[in-house]
Amino acid sequence: MKRKQKDYGILILKGIGMGAADVVPGVSGGTIAFIVGIYEELVDSIKSINMAALKLFFTLKWGAFWKSINGNFLLALVSGILVSIFSLAKLITYLLETCPILVWAFFFGLVLASTWIVVHDVKRWNWKTIVSFILGAVIAYIITAAVPAKTE
Repeated sequence: MKRKQKDYGILILKGIGMGAADVVPGVSGGTIAFIVGIYEELVDSIKSINMAALKLFFTLKWGAFWKSINGNFLLALVSGILVSIFSLAKLITYLLETCPILVWAFFFGLVLASTWIVVHDVKRWNWKTIVSFILGAVIAYIITAAVPAKTE
């Protein structure tokens, strides 16, 4: 995919969002990647780091290696994630301590947004899809409502 400089700036911002989510316990940067529409490209780019790509790297064909792993995409995204983790970690920790309900509500809203996206991506609803959706929602609720086990 041919990208312009502006596109990489937007990718860095998406990475910042992913990093912010990663700082909050129990929230995944993958959720943010899904919401902002880069999840599939991220997974494909990570999967492309394989033996063939490593062979290119170790035979000093670095340009081909970089292109094969979608290096510009990964670099922009990881840069944003790192900036976010190092700059927002203390802020998110402070916000979790001082106003946890607002922080959790914000991230819960992001999870709900991803659910909305999935619901709209389903092309054909049938009884199996509906039962699976309801079962998944019930299991998710049970997990969140469960009391954590205490160990000595």
